[in-house]
Amino acid sequence: MGESGRTRREGRREGEWGLLPGGERRRGSRRRGARRRDDAAPHPALLVTAGFFGGLAVGVAAWGGVLQGNRRGLFSRRPMRRFAAVRYLVAHPSVDTARLLRDYVRWESQPLLRRLARQALAAVEASLER
Repeated sequence: MGESGRTRREGRREGEWGLLPGGERRRGSRRRGARRRDDAAPHPALLVTAGFFGGLAVGVAAWGGVLQGNRRGLFSRRPMRRFAAVRYLVAHPSVDTARLLRDYVRWESQPLLRRLARQALAAVEASLER
């Protein structure tokens, strides 16, 4: 209570500190630290969608780096590196690429990768004939 015997709320005039008669708040006024509705957390589905597309973008960028960096991995001991190297070579056709893929088809021991290399060689030769 103040010196006059009235509480602070009773002593406020209309419009003072964003209050209307009866202690109601004006539209747009808020207490310090109070959250607005537009400050609320985003919907969980929006967060999941943003996370999915963000992860997809990072994955595509990382895979592109793997493909570009693995041209030398064609004769690697790791099958995944060989797969990435074959895919990289298909995207960069040249006479040297065709020669390299012919050597690789003869060298590769895994049937799945050998079949992939044959298809890649056919695609490179087809693009060179154009």
